Amino acid sequence: MARLDGSYLKWLNQIARVKLLILDDFGLQPLSHDIKMALLQILEDRYAFGSTIITAQMPVGNWHPT
Repeated sequence: MARLDGSYLKWLNQIARVKLLILDDFGLQPLSHDIKMALLQILEDRYAFGSTIITAQMPVGNWHPT
């Protein structure tokens, strides 16, 4: 939605400025390519600036395909 209304870059910049970003219940559903790219951009923008905590309720055995 943010890309359609032109606020996508503003949204990314706001997220990049917070001191702590918490991504809760991460990975419960598959991520689309667009969401993966947005997440990569957010994490790159936050590198060496703020902390990021990612939580999930997935069993460790489900983290990677075997």
